[in-house]
Amino acid sequence: MAIPKQIFQTFKTHKLPWITKFYIKRMLKKNPEYQYHFYDDEKIQSFFKDEFPPEYFKAYNRLTIGAAKADFFRYAILYKKGGVYLDIDSGINSPLRDFIRENDVALVTDEIPPTYYVQWGLVYQAGHPFLQKTLENILDNIKNNPHPHNVHKTTGPTVYTDSIKQCLAENPNIPHRFLAPHYDNKMQFKYKMGKFFLYSDKSEHWKRKQLTQNIIKPENEDSI
Repeated sequence: MAIPKQIFQTFKTHKLPWITKFYIKRMLKKNPEYQYHFYDDEKIQSFFKDEFPPEYFKAYNRLTIGAAKADFFRYAILYKKGGVYLDIDSGINSPLRDFIRENDVALVTDEIPPTYYVQWGLVYQAGHPFLQKTLENILDNIKNNPHPHNVHKTTGPTVYTDSIKQCLAENPNIPHRFLAPHYDNKMQFKYKMGKFFLYSDKSEHWKRKQLTQNIIKPENEDSI
């Protein structure tokens, strides 16, 4: 079964700057056979309520930083739906058909430099073990909060990379395909000026916020 031809993106609101809309339109023009799905914060709430057990919804709402919530969502949406996830400030250099094969079930690629696996862009069939393990590890991180000021380790590339390595250590035959870094440069990490227009208030950027606030609410605190 081929990877579904659908693209998922998320941002806190539907109010997107012109440059973001431009890159979305350019991406869809290159990939007319793909359906496009945009999720704002409200739609993500409904997704977790409808598609996952209550523990996932509660865990998602314990996260206090938007970037961590977006991390959790990207694994969850592809685990349930399958397809392509792309960060709202990243882009696609080539049509997806140029590097996604009909028999692919999961694509994995290194960052540049190759420290972690890329998760600003993800390509998966639904139900893949790499995503399942990542979600399980994130639930554990939210429950135990071992990294209260580190989004990267709690929900980001660190836990994603570690989860894949755990899976392959247990079963090297899990189907997947490795590509050269950044999907052989077919995807673009953070197009120019995207961050400037999307995050005009630099104090709200996750790298700063995680230094001064716990990224996970206490379990007994109202999470919504």
